[in-house]
Amino acid sequence: MFEKAEILIVDDMPEHIAFAGSILRNEGFRVLGATNAQSALKLMEKSQPHLILLDIKMEGMDGLELCRQIKSSEQTMEIPVIFMTSESDPAVIKQGFELGCCDYVVKPFTKEEFLARVKTHLEIYQKRRELEAANNELSLFCSAISHDLRSPLNVTQMLADTLKKEILSGNTEDALKIASMIEGKTSKLITMIERLLSFSKMCSIEPEYEILDMNALIRDIFDECKSAEPQRNITLIEGSLPQVQGDDVLVRMLIKNLMTNAFKFTRYRQNAVITVSSVPNENFAVISFKDNGAGFDMAYADKLFGVFQRLHLDEEYEGSGIGLATADRIIKRHGGRIEAHGEVDKGAEFVLYFPK
Repeated sequence: MFEKAEILIVDDMPEHIAFAGSILRNEGFRVLGATNAQSALKLMEKSQPHLILLDIKMEGMDGLELCRQIKSSEQTMEIPVIFMTSESDPAVIKQGFELGCCDYVVKPFTKEEFLARVKTHLEIYQKRRELEAANNELSLFCSAISHDLRSPLNVTQMLADTLKKEILSGNTEDALKIASMIEGKTSKLITMIERLLSFSKMCSIEPEYEILDMNALIRDIFDECKSAEPQRNITLIEGSLPQVQGDDVLVRMLIKNLMTNAFKFTRYRQNAVITVSSVPNENFAVISFKDNGAGFDMAYADKLFGVFQRLHLDEEYEGSGIGLATADRIIKRHGGRIEAHGEVDKGAEFVLYFPK
């Protein structure tokens, strides 16, 4: 986390910025500097730092007013602010806390104290962001579950009411048909719940990172899928792929979901082709996963990674609506992302971005 953290130092004394900046750079932080409040605000319009070190006494707009502006903006209000000050007046320090600063260090400071405060508040900031993201995801997840489980439950209730009427009227033949329908709906509901439990467990796994040979992993999973459908004419075209830092179990699950997806949606192709290739990128190891199958309408692409969201009927292609949602969560757990591109009847492409 610290190697990726960007810290903005705002001080009207360039030598103070240089001193504090050298300490931070030696610890692996990225450092920005501004010698006045206006320059700091312009910098934050382009790039939002993870933490701000702010001098109180500055020419023009002072640190207290700059802190007030930072904390009054929705874009920057969550960024932790630490005052670096020689100010000893308790009233000034109190005002700084009231305006939203999280801590202060007194100049001249020791390297150890300075770094301890910076790292502590970066960790708090990071944990808060993770908690907010988890809460947002939980909210969306619960909303999706309540919506998607309600539908089969409502149908089952309606069928149960109809079954009562048929039994009371003595219509045994129709009653048995309805009972069979209830059994089918209940079975599907149980499967959905089991898939949700598996999905929720996957989301709580902490990745154990190692270097993964993606060519070997993809070939292994392709051979496994092919052995389940030996009669099919399906070809894997495989380029030279970058190694990836990831959890072997989770990344295998991710690739297995994409591979089974490609096998499923190329089922009606006489000559099915799955193409896996590398895409050049400075910051990510990018892998493209493409097939010549049924494809999809890009107008509905945002639904692909939602729980139980499906773009095809069960009669056309079976599925639970969990696979791509799982793939999305796994790549996010690795700090990356997944993109989907497609066209109806012209295939689909999923692009994986693993941080280098």
